[in-house]
Amino acid sequence: MTDTGRPEPQRLAKRLAAQLPCSRSDAENYIAGGFVRVDGVVVEEPMARVRDDQAVTLDPKAKLESLASVTLIWHKPAGHVLPPDPLLPDALAAQWFAPAHRFKADRSGVRPLKAHLHKLLPVAPLGDLSSGLMVFTQNPGVARKMTEDANQLEHEWLADVAADPALEDETRRDAVLQSLGQALFFDGWAVPKARASWQSEQRLRLAIKGNRPGQVAHLCERAGLQLTGLRRLRLGRISLAGLPVGEWRYLLGYERF
Repeated sequence: MTDTGRPEPQRLAKRLAAQLPCSRSDAENYIAGGFVRVDGVVVEEPMARVRDDQAVTLDPKAKLESLASVTLIWHKPAGHVLPPDPLLPDALAAQWFAPAHRFKADRSGVRPLKAHLHKLLPVAPLGDLSSGLMVFTQNPGVARKMTEDANQLEHEWLADVAADPALEDETRRDAVLQSLGQALFFDGWAVPKARASWQSEQRLRLAIKGNRPGQVAHLCERAGLQLTGLRRLRLGRISLAGLPVGEWRYLLGYERF
């Protein structure tokens, strides 16, 4: 009892389990699945507290099934900093992957849930000043693939370089491509050669297997260039494909890295 003589609010999962009736575990799954409303408002936290006078209802279309792990594709803006934590903090995930930022053309059909923002692992992360394709996953299989096959996954980049009058000369531009196409050792590792082409006098397109921090900048420096901007267009077989800066989508069921 409270000081006013009213019963203490109880956990939503306990209330729903008694009301249906069902097991506490099933009640928690219904709630986390977004199928439960309190006074008409969806509540996805089984630990939420409800009073006796509040109406708790279960969606007639509710399905009792385990929550599937998800993988999110994000167009990271330059300047967004990943915290040092192994997993993305829930509060930051809620900010970056808010429904308002979801790609309008997302064809996954997945209903966004708060549970999808929990325990997201950033794989093949980008540096603070880099932009482009980033992947966050709850799926152990995806995480394992991205870790075990990291050196075999091809990354496609757009690299902006500082203006240099010498680059107006075709011979100099060809020499840059030859330099980028040579294998090298970087940070103690053998790094495969890059496939590169000029997109403009200050922009290169590169495809390289593996993603060691600073790798592209090192390649550019070796070629006599100063890197000023870097955007990842593709990771393995997954590309940005029109995903606007700052927006995200779910990985489709048939997509593979």
